[in-house]
Amino acid sequence: MTFREFILSRVQLFFFLVTLILAASAILGGILMPEKELHYYHLFSPFIIAGLCTLPSCVTYFRREPTLKQYIFRLVTQFLLTEGVVMLLISPPDNIGDNRMLFYFLLGGAVLIIYVLATLMMWYQKYLQSRQFTQQLKKLQASEN
Repeated sequence: MTFREFILSRVQLFFFLVTLILAASAILGGILMPEKELHYYHLFSPFIIAGLCTLPSCVTYFRREPTLKQYIFRLVTQFLLTEGVVMLLISPPDNIGDNRMLFYFLLGGAVLIIYVLATLMMWYQKYLQSRQFTQQLKKLQASEN
């Protein structure tokens, strides 16, 4: 993967994350604080969080094809860094009382779900691209014969 392709994939990841963070915010906000209202400036927080969560994904850049062990290690490192960024950025609301542990548990679960969904979406997109390239190569080979 070239550096340019990697940067383009990080931009795609950013927009996947913004979408998933907005959905998770709506769901968790509806569960934990249904009476709370948001102001327009709160709508910028998913962009900031997604931007900061895209940065740890830079550990997955490889110039050459990684081994499976290297790839899994870097994915786990990326997840832990992402989890750390989110836990540092988002603090529980003041009126949550004794439910702080529940808040962090739900937040950690939401980050895990978002991470898995974003990883699967990126993988599926690459899978579709590789299928398209394979089909084009088969057509090219058939036309040469």
